[in-house]
Amino acid sequence: MASVNQKFDQLTTSRFFAALSVVLYHGGSKLGILGFLPMLTSGPTAVGYFFVLSGFVMALAYYRPEVRFDFRNYLTARFSRIYPVYILSFVLTCLYYLDIMSRIKPGKILANIFLYQAWFPRYASSFNIVAWSLSVEVFFYIAFPFLAIFFKRFSVQQVLWISLGFWAVSQIIHSILFTLFMPESANWLNYFPLFHLNAFLLGVAGGVWYLKNSKQPSVKQSTNRVVLVGSFGFVLLIVSLREYIPTFPHGFSLDAGLLAPVFLMIVLALALDTTKLSQRLSHPWLVLLGDASYALFILHIPLLWLFRRLLEISGSTIAYSTMFSIHVLISILLSILVFKYIERPARDWLRANTHMLPFILLDVILILIMIRFGFSLRLGDGVETFLLTQNFALRVGVAVFFFFLLVFRFYTKNSRSSLALAVLFGTVVLTGFMYLAWISRWVEGFPRSVILLIAVLVYASIYLSHLLVHLLRFKFLKVPKLGQ
Repeated sequence: MASVNQKFDQLTTSRFFAALSVVLYHGGSKLGILGFLPMLTSGPTAVGYFFVLSGFVMALAYYRPEVRFDFRNYLTARFSRIYPVYILSFVLTCLYYLDIMSRIKPGKILANIFLYQAWFPRYASSFNIVAWSLSVEVFFYIAFPFLAIFFKRFSVQQVLWISLGFWAVSQIIHSILFTLFMPESANWLNYFPLFHLNAFLLGVAGGVWYLKNSKQPSVKQSTNRVVLVGSFGFVLLIVSLREYIPTFPHGFSLDAGLLAPVFLMIVLALALDTTKLSQRLSHPWLVLLGDASYALFILHIPLLWLFRRLLEISGSTIAYSTMFSIHVLISILLSILVFKYIERPARDWLRANTHMLPFILLDVILILIMIRFGFSLRLGDGVETFLLTQNFALRVGVAVFFFFLLVFRFYTKNSRSSLALAVLFGTVVLTGFMYLAWISRWVEGFPRSVILLIAVLVYASIYLSHLLVHLLRFKFLKVPKLGQ
């Protein structure tokens, strides 16, 4: 079997080019020559490549038929992999929608926070319009352990045939629904997680095959190169033809896994490649771009929107091509910084401090409760006339206070001073946002005394809850000490 610790730098690099295709899709078609090169702006199709690659990599990392599946470590690793940067993208998106945050329905917010938006048509493209794919990915994460256990019963050949059969059935069902029953829901059909499972399943099957066959001497590099070039050329041809054939015969869609078998051939060919191509694709700078591809993928939309808003506020007028080119460069640079200083440190910290997750969740809930309680305590029955103000404070306050808890490293220091600084800065920033909302007439008023009361309540509730847990640790609960 292949080494479980094997790192495929060439596949990591390929993620960057797929992510870049998604970035260019959202506006790049208007950018000069890119309008004539649809293969560079086929973002929705490139997402299918991510799904296949995700299944392949997860099979290599976790498919061990001879050992019991470790659910706890698996779920921790998956959560720490996607959620920190995802929640950053969500906050940035909320910043763009700041003027209407008090009016957005709670259901839409919760669907995006808990990543189930792709299951519901009214939520699928809400907030960050690329986040639906993360909702689909979460579904894959939940399904994978059961797929791995199921696949143990079969040989590698049977796993491949089952996956191909599922892919074929999925394409037919999607085509029928698209053409006969729900043509008006075409976009949502391309978001719905079940119709992307075929791509992920093929990736998993490819990973199982690789674990069994990658070290066999029968793999010839000349043949492998033909497979890689042929598969890649076929994808470029098909996405180029889509410009002239928007709807494939019988409603088959490139954006619902139709090219998944070809993507799997590309993934396998790259994984098996040992020529200079892999060496070139494994250049440290390219690998870094590949590592930062997730941040690039999930952050580029809110960054684009905020950049446009900044230009509007400043009154700057620049050519669209210049604006979009600047956006792409800034997005790539920021994604590298986010990977190095947020994504990777947060991932490593969460994996080493899994016991802290319940306390973090408790703090978020306490902040919500205290903001709501502060309004009720200060305004009483009059809170009904400040519902938009309260909604705004709830939604902005949670993000602001939690942000400063992280900035002042409360969860590593666990000190009163770090908590006090977090609450102080959080209160100042929340006050600024509330004042902006008031003068912009997004909310009904600006109750200053409520904000001061909220600050006291947030500090007291978090401090007392952590103190209580610390005391219970010695008497009843054998949990690790907070901050360690």
